[in-house]
Amino acid sequence: MSLFDNKEQKEALPPLSDRVRPDRIEDFIGQEKVVGENGPLAKMIRSGHLSSFLIYGPPGSGKTTIALIATKNLKRRFITATNTRIKDVKQLLEVMKKEKKFSRVQPVLIVDEIQHFNRKEQDAFLDVVEKGDVILVALTTENPSFYINSALLSRLSVFVFSKLTDKDIERLLKRAVRVDRFLNKFTFADGVLERIARISGGDARRALNILDTITRNADKLSVNEEDLNVLLHNMPLYGKEQHYDIISAFIKSMRGSDADAALYYFYRMIKAGEDPLYIGRRMIRFAAEDIGLKNPNALVVANSAFEGFQKVGPPEGYLVLAEAAIYLAKSPKSNAVYLAEKSVLKEIETSGDLEVPKKLRNPVTKLMKEQGYGEGYKYPHNYPGHIVEGEKYLPDKIRNKKFYKED
Repeated sequence: MSLFDNKEQKEALPPLSDRVRPDRIEDFIGQEKVVGENGPLAKMIRSGHLSSFLIYGPPGSGKTTIALIATKNLKRRFITATNTRIKDVKQLLEVMKKEKKFSRVQPVLIVDEIQHFNRKEQDAFLDVVEKGDVILVALTTENPSFYINSALLSRLSVFVFSKLTDKDIERLLKRAVRVDRFLNKFTFADGVLERIARISGGDARRALNILDTITRNADKLSVNEEDLNVLLHNMPLYGKEQHYDIISAFIKSMRGSDADAALYYFYRMIKAGEDPLYIGRRMIRFAAEDIGLKNPNALVVANSAFEGFQKVGPPEGYLVLAEAAIYLAKSPKSNAVYLAEKSVLKEIETSGDLEVPKKLRNPVTKLMKEQGYGEGYKYPHNYPGHIVEGEKYLPDKIRNKKFYKED
């Protein structure tokens, strides 16, 4: 009986991302600036003198893999902050400190998604990192400047990983097919691996999961475009195309004052792993572009939600952004500021650098005053309603232009 005739054997296989995870830095794909031959993290790993460090990067960019490669010959423990209590972490650190006294092997604690421990909880790592009792390898998908205790961050080397390119993902998939004893029995039609790479959105884990799923469920030892289409029809993905499609639907739903649709697309993005701060930035822009002076408070709400999420973090912070999305959707709408921006930029491009009227220039020197700078300027606060009736402030050539038109 072959490996592929036995359903139980296929189901018993570990996930593909674990089966093909490289254990040598030479086999690691991507992040050339950091892990390439002359990369700073690669130099640290090859030197054999590891110190505590943090890797910040998007999901599926190789953070866990390189952490495991870096600590391969050390006595390491791996925990995930999403399901570990800080009380248990403190007990583990005490155990690791005691173990170091009886062993020459350096203890290492790898903490995935360390941002899920709040800043106060992160103090637990300070003492062991400072004294070198335990090497801390921290991994995070969130900007450490906002989520990591500054005292702890100052004691860590920080390495930034980027989203993998489509070419990186394709190379990674080809390597998986080559080295995995299950996958290397398959043949793949031209374009299949390239398409999987393209729709994975720079996430290696997602790409490998797609490849794993399609081969586990295959009834033949070849995979073509149609097989991939059948899988994708039933599999929720969030690649580049969906990234733009869903954020577009989110914006258009708020613009159309449909709070329910805005919430739906908001949580679709959150579930798919979209950066919440990206959504927050788009809402700030929306408040200015689509609401404007019809409700100036909308900009305050959007900005406060952005800052609130930075302070609270996930998952509680999602509610802060959701509340803002509902508020923006239900606000009265005006794109007058947006249209004014387009109009004034077009005028500047057409008329060029027109001279500022001399009456508006400050006569900061005697020569400037003699040249007429500030002459004829009327101070608005000296007039009824703080407005000088009939006064013009634009350059003479366009003195009667109207850019902002109230609706």
